Amino acid sequence: KSNSIDESSVVLATDATALSQGETVYQQNCAQCHGKLGEGGIGPNMTDEYWIHGGSIQDVFKTVKYGVPAKGMIPWESQLTPAQMQAVSSYILTNLVGTNPPNAKEPQGELHVPEDGGTEEAKADSSGENTQDLVSN
Repeated sequence: KSNSIDESSVVLATDATALSQGETVYQQNCAQCHGKLGEGGIGPNMTDEYWIHGGSIQDVFKTVKYGVPAKGMIPWESQLTPAQMQAVSSYILTNLVGTNPPNAKEPQGELHVPEDGGTEEAKADSSGENTQDLVSN
């Protein structure tokens, strides 16, 4: 079942097990470029509400899955399972966004306002089609 998750069907995982798995995936694979606390580094800050490629669960999953090769982010789809990509995307949105780590990189991209005021469960209509052309300054 978990291998059928993709960018159109993914929902925000909120259970402790998935978020713990997401933290492990983040620390092992993402922290090198995005910072241990999500503060950013080579890659953008993961703790603010601004997103270069969209800030919904579907957008973040898609960015993890396909990467941003032009900016040096590899696609993770061959190294992470769909469930791991869901877990790390959920961890970023649930545990990192809204924190204020020291030495955080400046916001980049567009402000993301959740369509339903906070929880984005099963929001397939925020496809992020126009986010491909956004580039950071």
